Amino acid sequence: MFTFIPSKHDAKKIQIFLECKVNTKEAPVIIIAHPYGPLGGSMNNNVVSAVQRHFVSKGYLTCCMNFRGSGLSEGRTSWTGIAEKEDYESVLDYLINQEDINYPKPNKVILCGYSYGAMIANSVECKRLPCAYLLISIPLGVIWALATLKQHVFKRAQTTQMTLCIYGDHDQFTGTGRFSNWCQGHDNISNQCIEGADHFWFDYESQLVQHIEDWRRRRLNSF
Repeated sequence: MFTFIPSKHDAKKIQIFLECKVNTKEAPVIIIAHPYGPLGGSMNNNVVSAVQRHFVSKGYLTCCMNFRGSGLSEGRTSWTGIAEKEDYESVLDYLINQEDINYPKPNKVILCGYSYGAMIANSVECKRLPCAYLLISIPLGVIWALATLKQHVFKRAQTTQMTLCIYGDHDQFTGTGRFSNWCQGHDNISNQCIEGADHFWFDYESQLVQHIEDWRRRRLNSF
């Protein structure tokens, strides 16, 4: 189901796509955010689609979103990422409050993003439900360009919630050492490097999804 919700940043309409195959009162939810809009990023992306299909097959309520200026969402991409952070938070609030959608009520949530979407997802706090983070190819090497003066908001690693930081060893924007250093010292973060994959994951989507599923079973079993 496609619908629009207002962003708490400025009431711009943000497009989301919801899908769930289970008919239960409650279900886990995953929000999936896409790469940088001005470079063609939207929910119609190979990684976003692969992750969405996988989680809907596992009984999740899945929510793909288009940041402002992407797809049919109103507005335009910000210089700092703060507006997009609030777009993401608005989607999370909408799913938790669930006043006008006929889907299971979320009982836990995975905040997921790919590339720029991972940068945004990592900055969002989730305190009302059990929460985990799935960060695919978070662009640590170029956050300075994507968030300019607000880059400090997006650089901090998660310190308590279960997190998967997954990336390819041929990533064009961030070296494997930088990923490892970012994850180091945090027992809650699983550091997963996929040999041969680059930032865009073409022809590696199935491997990506399998590693994500292994993490979900191993680390989120009691989540």
